[in-house]
Amino acid sequence: MIVQCTNCGTKFNFDEAMIEGDGVWGRCSRCQNVFFMKNPVKEEATSSLDEKKAAEAGPSATGSAMTKDVEDKHLDVKKPGPDFFKEIEKDIEDIDKDKATGFEKAEDDEIHDEEGIVEEEIERKHGLTLGRQLIYLFIILLIGGIYFLFFTETNGQLLFEKLLGTGQKIEEVGPSQVDLIGLRQRLINNLIIGNIRVIEGTAINQSTLPMTRIKVKGEITDAYTVVLGVRESYCGNILTNDELVTMTEEQIQRELSNPLGSDVSNDRIEPQGQIPFMIVFTREPPVVVKAFVTPVGAERLLP
Repeated sequence: MIVQCTNCGTKFNFDEAMIEGDGVWGRCSRCQNVFFMKNPVKEEATSSLDEKKAAEAGPSATGSAMTKDVEDKHLDVKKPGPDFFKEIEKDIEDIDKDKATGFEKAEDDEIHDEEGIVEEEIERKHGLTLGRQLIYLFIILLIGGIYFLFFTETNGQLLFEKLLGTGQKIEEVGPSQVDLIGLRQRLINNLIIGNIRVIEGTAINQSTLPMTRIKVKGEITDAYTVVLGVRESYCGNILTNDELVTMTEEQIQRELSNPLGSDVSNDRIEPQGQIPFMIVFTREPPVVVKAFVTPVGAERLLP
């Protein structure tokens, strides 16, 4: 049943089964106007009865009956109290709430509300799309991290060993694991540059891992330990006496700078392995008193 507010003209959809007696009072949800809604069923029955009586009694009786009926109806219709509206308002719902009964909006209001609903749904879809993207990205990263940490044998093993503290500690390989033995020095008269100082010895790998490219440094000082000269050489490069006598200074230093060793391989020195070395000083001052040799380089040989 469609009813219309007598004040603002708003139309509403109301369940006529809720109307008892001659009618009920309703309140417009828009302008709060209170108006009376007649019971269509009783109104039709009363109209039929009045027509029948009028036909039997004639014109005068009909007028008298109609007047009495109007007066009776006026007496029967009472203005409702506040409690009545509370019950009615529970049953009358705005059509925006998608109920079967309730107020029905005008066409302009419906169009405006539909546009608002469409905009709200579009914004909601955009929000869900962004949220889903973030969720999917998090899931992918989580799965990748779990696979990398737990399903790759090497990484998983290292992770658990690190967490439990049961993993084997990786030994550092460097010059500190190199010992020098058999140090000796001599002076040789080179035909080109004059006297040269030759220091020789042997390097030993004291680590538990293979080494490569062991390097030593020699220093010459005066009586007050003032450094007068520094030379570095890779192990495994040894010159003969003939070479020391006839080679130029550049040739000597070039031969002693081969990282892999020209006479003995400096590529792989096993644990406790030994390799000889040679350091040559040229054009040294006459006040040289002491000479020192220290290891300055050693690398772990990768498997």
